[in-house]
Amino acid sequence: MLVYTGVRIGPMGKVLGILCLISAAWGADAAPDRIRDAAAKGVALIQSSQKSWYSKMDCVSCHQQVLPALAFRAAREHGVAVNEALAHAEDIKSFRVYANLDRAVQYTHVIAPAMDDGYRLLAANAAGVRPNVVTAVYARLVAVHQESDGSWLNGDQRPPQSYSRFTSTAVSLRALQLYGHPSLAADTKARVERARMWLSSNSPRDTEDRTMQMLGLAWAGAEHALLNKLAGALNASQQADGGWNSLDGRSSDVYSTGEVLVALHDAAGVPTSDPAWQRGVQYLLSAQAPDGSWHVVSRLHPPAPVSPPYFETGYPYGHDQFISTAGASWAVQALAAALGPARQIEVPELHEAAPVSVEPWAETVLFGGTADLRALLEKKFDPNSATQSGGTTALMMAAPDLEKTRLLLDRGAKVNARAKTRYSALLVAAQYPAATPVMRLLLDRGAEVGMAKGAGAPLFHASPMMLAAYAGNSEILPRLREAGDTVNTKMTLLGLAPVAPLIGVIAFGKPAVVRALLDCGEPVDEADDDGISALGWAAISNQVEVARVLIERGADVNHVDKKGMTPLLYAASIDFGESGMVDLLLKSGAKAAARTKDGLTAAELAHKFKHTHLQKSLGAGA
Repeated sequence: MLVYTGVRIGPMGKVLGILCLISAAWGADAAPDRIRDAAAKGVALIQSSQKSWYSKMDCVSCHQQVLPALAFRAAREHGVAVNEALAHAEDIKSFRVYANLDRAVQYTHVIAPAMDDGYRLLAANAAGVRPNVVTAVYARLVAVHQESDGSWLNGDQRPPQSYSRFTSTAVSLRALQLYGHPSLAADTKARVERARMWLSSNSPRDTEDRTMQMLGLAWAGAEHALLNKLAGALNASQQADGGWNSLDGRSSDVYSTGEVLVALHDAAGVPTSDPAWQRGVQYLLSAQAPDGSWHVVSRLHPPAPVSPPYFETGYPYGHDQFISTAGASWAVQALAAALGPARQIEVPELHEAAPVSVEPWAETVLFGGTADLRALLEKKFDPNSATQSGGTTALMMAAPDLEKTRLLLDRGAKVNARAKTRYSALLVAAQYPAATPVMRLLLDRGAEVGMAKGAGAPLFHASPMMLAAYAGNSEILPRLREAGDTVNTKMTLLGLAPVAPLIGVIAFGKPAVVRALLDCGEPVDEADDDGISALGWAAISNQVEVARVLIERGADVNHVDKKGMTPLLYAASIDFGESGMVDLLLKSGAKAAARTKDGLTAAELAHKFKHTHLQKSLGAGA
């Protein structure tokens, strides 16, 4: 079974009456050799599909790198063959970022702290990345993005793997446990407890929510009685074919079945011999194709955009290949667990991910207290010290902390010193949700908001306005505007796509940030390169309250983008949306008769995709 974090991952529950007899009969057919062979074929095809990823994409993906890293560790622990040469090469590409302190402190490759950095840290642990000062910086970035209610938001709406707040909360709390800096142990403990309270007090809506709720609560130390109760509810949703579905009313799928088996076994301790759990294994075996693949149908329907865009990886099923690879990773973990107790193995350290030549003062500035920094300065530490590799200054490292920032400025730190990426302390501070007082101090001391253009511009054309909005720092946006920053600068996130501040923040669902950007002059109908408006993105990501703000500010509710879609058509196309979005759009004047380029109305889209929860709002056409 997979022990990628200290909590085991695998199997599930109970079945009644005659189903027990059927389960037992099926279980007898699941010979260990067959299970091992199925898992090995699954691993081999995943590894084959990884080979060309980085020749086409720079980003680390959940489906192609993160979940596979967890699957490969489970495979190793149960004697399932893994091509270690390929795995090592992939791990270097995926996790060598943890050798780069400059990139971590500056956070130049910002995307989604919970689902990008949090999930990647879980995978890094499985791949042998040891805790170090760089992983601690990323863990701190994840930590400070925790909401006041204890959860973590997620700006990545790609069901099932990365749209659930239960998922983002579970992986984030675990990332802190694995890589939080020792000096922040008390803070980590408090954050995990707040996350536990949120997970236990909120009701899951679907299988992804339920499984991640269980795993998160297990990692957070919840009582076994609660985990057993949740396991019983999850177990009761097993379908007649032995599998689980992602949404009520849907057919069973491999992704959902694999993650359920993992969660039931690892979180609730359900034994692999359990008849219902064995039925789940049989479902996985029967669903595997001869080439070792599993087909999981995507829940994202064109022309809604996907990030990254689909391209051929070598895994079959075209449009469905990314989610199919993710499903395969869960299936491998479950099948590995079915082979019996995990072998206690020590994952070799991934040396390529270990930072080298880190300045001896860096960790003190990053994680020491104000007194520690003052003691360093009294020993003639230069307040304008910077890393040799990337030019990250001590002021940038101190930027999240008000008193350490003030101390360095008082001792002569240059407020506008730039790293080699042209990042400044203001850009670093902008990315910490609680750093508004720090940003005010930097601005008071002369921090520049107007960034040079061309070769002198910060990496990816980052701006304080964009980064502060992305982090949810709505209070500082008017001050940045007064200081000369604008909402017109598009940042090329990860170097892939130019994104305006308003478009970038929509999916995080923070109405206060949206209002602040509009007050600073960003057009309410701001659109991306596909012509998808802010309201269109609110519909795609099911952010009803954000949509309400945009409509109140005059957004065109019938905006047609280059794909021929309106916000209502998008709202009818997503299966994790609420009828509240459809109701709001219709009440605000959305044209129910608008049609896609294929000639379908919103009601017909809902009918086509079997979105029964939307059909009442959309009327008879559904």
